[in-house]
Parts: sequence; C-alpha cells; structure tokens
Amino acid sequence: MTAAPLTPSRHVPERTCVACRRKRPQQELLRVTREAGRWSVRAGNRVGRGAYVCADTPECWQEKRLRRAFRAQAAEIAEQLQTHHKDPNQNHSAPGARVSPEVSHV
Repeated sequence: MTAAPLTPSRHVPERTCVACRRKRPQQELLRVTREAGRWSVRAGNRVGRGAYVCADTPECWQEKRLRRAFRAQAAEIAEQLQTHHKDPNQNHSAPGARVSPEVSHV
C-alpha cells in the first residue's frame, strides 16, 4: 500500500474587513489606501497604509459601518465603494489628489 504524496497547502493571506470585522481571503476584499492624508479606493498597485472592505457585501459599504476606520471621510469612501462596484475598472482617487504630470520632450 503506497501513500499518496503530500502536497503542501498554499498559504492564503487573510485580512479583516474594517466594517464587519470578518476575516476573509485577501482576494475577496477591496483595499482602501491612504495617500497624503486622504483615503481612496484605487485599483492596481498601491503603496502606503491600507484598510480592507468586503468586495461583495454592500452592507459593508454603508457610511455608518465605515466611520470607525475612516471617521470624517466615511461618506466619501462609501460613495467611492458604490461607484467602484458599478465600474470596477475606473480608478478612484480622492478629489484634489496630486497626479504626477507627464513630461513630454519635444
């Protein structure tokens, strides 16, 4: 009798939703990033302090549930999460956020 070869289980990073406090795999959450003192929902690579919110649970996107983590910016984050749900490919950044200018050499 031969034993089946053991395959190592892959590590799945878990994060906690700041609204409902449930631990879930990182892939199932949206990351909200803080840049220059403002929180924003952004797609792609993000650098800086972050927080996670359930991607598939609209109850977690309510302003009241987000106040603990985002305080005065909770309403803005709730709006960005709703917009992100409607169009996930759109890049959401805080109003007035700095965008590095593109330099063209003529």
